[in-house]
Amino acid sequence: MSSTSMYVPTLEINENDITNLIGLIYKHQRLLKEFGAIKIQLGSKCKLALKKRRKRLFTHPITTQVVQMSKDDLIYSVREAALLDDSIEQSPPIKDAAAFWLSVSCLNKQKRHLNISLSPNKSYFDTKTSGSYFDIHRLPGLSLLKIGGKEVTEQCVPSIKIAHGPGSILPLSCARQHLFSIDYHHEGGAHHWYIIPSSQRDLLQSIINKQNSSSCLDHGQILIDPLMLDRYHIRYHRVIQRPNEFVVLSCGTLAQSFTEDASSSESIDFALPSWIEEGHANNSMSSCRHGCFHDEIDQILSRTAPSGSVSDEYQSSEDITASTYTYEDFLNSDDVNCSRVAFEEFMGLLSPTDIFSDSIFSQIDTHINTLKFEHIIKISSSSFGL
Repeated sequence: MSSTSMYVPTLEINENDITNLIGLIYKHQRLLKEFGAIKIQLGSKCKLALKKRRKRLFTHPITTQVVQMSKDDLIYSVREAALLDDSIEQSPPIKDAAAFWLSVSCLNKQKRHLNISLSPNKSYFDTKTSGSYFDIHRLPGLSLLKIGGKEVTEQCVPSIKIAHGPGSILPLSCARQHLFSIDYHHEGGAHHWYIIPSSQRDLLQSIINKQNSSSCLDHGQILIDPLMLDRYHIRYHRVIQRPNEFVVLSCGTLAQSFTEDASSSESIDFALPSWIEEGHANNSMSSCRHGCFHDEIDQILSRTAPSGSVSDEYQSSEDITASTYTYEDFLNSDDVNCSRVAFEEFMGLLSPTDIFSDSIFSQIDTHINTLKFEHIIKISSSSFGL
């Protein structure tokens, strides 16, 4: 297969589509799986619940930098930096992708800061608006995650990313627990995305392993020149995202990007049935303990997450079977409503932190061959109004 890159499909939506964005994305799951992402352009009548007055955000600078592994290598390592140097000069705006990658290839032994900051659990969207206005906060609660209740959905919060100048970098990474993700570009220079669908993950990992690199694909530890992807025939797709556009990443998708100039964007995670059907819910990223981009995000999120019960230990299978509706009821019942209650009670036995920990997914993995996905699909389809 030729790895000549293609741009991901672009959907143009109207004011009716924006009020049921999860339903629209659900209808395009197959397209998302094939390309790894889609871009959404908004019609002139689409209403967004954006704040009229934006408070100055306290951001968390990402203290990592890009380092060339070797002179002839097209893979760049993202490593921890001692301190950020405020005196770094801003380069002129990046005109195109070729100019960006040329600047990266000229690093030699020099280092380059990512030049980005995060403000987790912050948003430019206003939650106190009517349903006719799109609010990014609502997406987790309208997705498959709603079955787990607020204990689950409240763990998925918006995160604002600030690019401080041209050539700012977001290294290769994947959404937490391989969830779906949506990114809204608020303002500033265009974002150039490189999307690697989940179907290409194993091939890419094998190539990384041959490079004698222990870098993790999910945690933002590397930046890959697309020439390397072409060399090894790894299929990837591109997106150029401009202000007032969404980019939706499918479950398990790997993505990296750079900016043409200073900008701000905002993202949040959510789930659709294919997240479970395709086995992404069982994929743990916590086994990677290297210091890296996503480790820093997780640490920041843990400091700013909503208050609630936090436990390092998960409920045992004996606790689960003690519920009025057991996990076995969820597996065996032909009644969708019974399945809903069983699943909600099963999820309700877990703390907010445990919902996204290895424990919940090891429990599911035990029964993965007998789990009736059709129940989840029926429930979620009903939720999406399909």
